[in-house]
Amino acid sequence: MIENKMQYTMEELFPVTAELAKKYTSGESTSITFEQAERLMEAVLYCISACCEQKDALAGGRKPSAGEAYQRGYGFIQERTKACLKQYNQMLSGFCAYGNENYYDTVCNAIPGFFRLYDARFAPQETVISMDYPVLLPMTQWKGIDAMERYIMCIHLEQIFLGKFEEQEVRFVLVMFQKSYRGQFYNICSIFLRHLLGILLLQFERREKSEDRYAVLQEIVRRYPREELQKILNQAVDALVCKMWKGQQELAEYLKADTEEYSAALVRAAENGSLPAIVVL
Repeated sequence: MIENKMQYTMEELFPVTAELAKKYTSGESTSITFEQAERLMEAVLYCISACCEQKDALAGGRKPSAGEAYQRGYGFIQERTKACLKQYNQMLSGFCAYGNENYYDTVCNAIPGFFRLYDARFAPQETVISMDYPVLLPMTQWKGIDAMERYIMCIHLEQIFLGKFEEQEVRFVLVMFQKSYRGQFYNICSIFLRHLLGILLLQFERREKSEDRYAVLQEIVRRYPREELQKILNQAVDALVCKMWKGQQELAEYLKADTEEYSAALVRAAENGSLPAIVVL
């Protein structure tokens, strides 16, 4: 059940839900299933929650009635959905999937399906699509337009990141990582980011060019506990974004969402000698 942020009582929520149910049945029936009634109550709470997010939710110091909060939230969700679609269309104009079929299918086919099917009135809490392409931030806690706004923003940030490099360079790293990357369901931004961070870690050392780079990286990784290694990777991300993307903080924070898992993977791989399986150098 969606959280009741403004703490309306069930007595206040029931009339709003009943009115929504009347619209749902077009006034032709007074009964709906328990499951549908529950979904409509969630729709009401989702809209009220959206109302709470607005700065003027308590304008004049007065708490709006449940009906007022619902209507404001519903209108806000409609506006956000239109803005989200506009942002998606802007991103799509320059979108590149780098040959990954799941990335292309999700962005070019599934996301438009969300905007076709999304029902802001009767089911604003439903995400509609499965979002098969995994972004670096967890999405399970978000629903409806909240989820889609964040999902599109994540993909937009990935496009900003990857778009700084030649497409063939990105594809080369992906092929070196796994020849069958085109049919895989992992995050391709992470693979290229880990490639760059691996190179940056190697720059800590001044070694002969003939030395095995994976052996050198293994030595470096073994010097640090995982938490310290993650801090180093975060610093490397900040330096990289500062140099190449003028310190775009939102991009830096998004990329750093991958460093905890990457640092743990590096430590494990350095212990068992499997670094080539997780990073392309």
